[in-house]
Amino acid sequence: TVLAAGARLLDTAQASEWYDEAAAADGLEKSGIPRGDVVVVTKLHPRDHGRKTCARKIVESAALFGGYVDVFLQHYPACWDGLCGPKWREEVEGDWRDSWRAMEDAYEVGALKAIGVSNVDAGQLEELLGFARVKPHVVQAWMDPFHANKQLRETCAKHGIAFMAYSSLGTQWEAQRRPNPVFSSPELAHVARRVSTKHRTASVADVVMAWVVQRHAIAIPRSRSPEHIKANAQLYDDETGRLRLVLNERDLEVVDGLDNSFQKAPANDEEVAATFENEGDEAVHLFWKPPGGGVPVKVGELAPKGGERVTISTYRGHSFVAKLARGGEAFQ
Repeated sequence: TVLAAGARLLDTAQASEWYDEAAAADGLEKSGIPRGDVVVVTKLHPRDHGRKTCARKIVESAALFGGYVDVFLQHYPACWDGLCGPKWREEVEGDWRDSWRAMEDAYEVGALKAIGVSNVDAGQLEELLGFARVKPHVVQAWMDPFHANKQLRETCAKHGIAFMAYSSLGTQWEAQRRPNPVFSSPELAHVARRVSTKHRTASVADVVMAWVVQRHAIAIPRSRSPEHIKANAQLYDDETGRLRLVLNERDLEVVDGLDNSFQKAPANDEEVAATFENEGDEAVHLFWKPPGGGVPVKVGELAPKGGERVTISTYRGHSFVAKLARGGEAFQ
């Protein structure tokens, strides 16, 4: 659906808790779109840090996508119990430095076209820059009007590193047990009304996407709605190659002014690891339920009777739903 709508970037990861890398590869192959026309971004799970382990995982991803990956990132610089399980200190081969050396090796032989990191802060990025033989090409991190990640973006700009923005429409807030402030923002709604014309009605999403691009970030919006997917894939005019909606400096400053104006999760919010296992006879799909409602987000699959367990980093009080793969019947 995404490729049919006109998008030419696929953002996936090796983390089966949140992504399905094999399904992304299958969709690309079945699309009929030449592999070279699509940028594939994937990420190393931190449980696979280590030079040998990372090298093996690079080979696995490259094999899925025609022998190479366009952008390969470290998903997180390190494990923690909620993400990798309580035994990760004994089980993980190495750290991010070892993985970076494996990524540099793969880049130098052409298996990876660009390398980088995700979910780092400016200090961690500076540390990487001091260590790297090959400078990171891309940093992917959370960026929305209420969490603009300005210091990290400025560090990227200073060193000529592309900044790729995820959760720009506010979905990351729901993961922190907070309501999404983006679509309820009166300031963003006012900008959307002001930039609308008789030929085009701008939405809050249109405003945010324009802001992301005009602030020199790569936008990778995520949606399950075919209508929204199509809109996101058409940020640029096909004929001119320009943004369909361009905000003036006054409107950009209104959006900039929202940064840090919404309370994040308190430090005492308890993060936990939830482990799921399927003892039934049928495969099931596992979904995370956003606090306060919203569309459940698929976070993994569970094979029947003793298949691989799925461990998910979450917060106490979050809930999940499992659905039978064959018919979608749901149970808590």
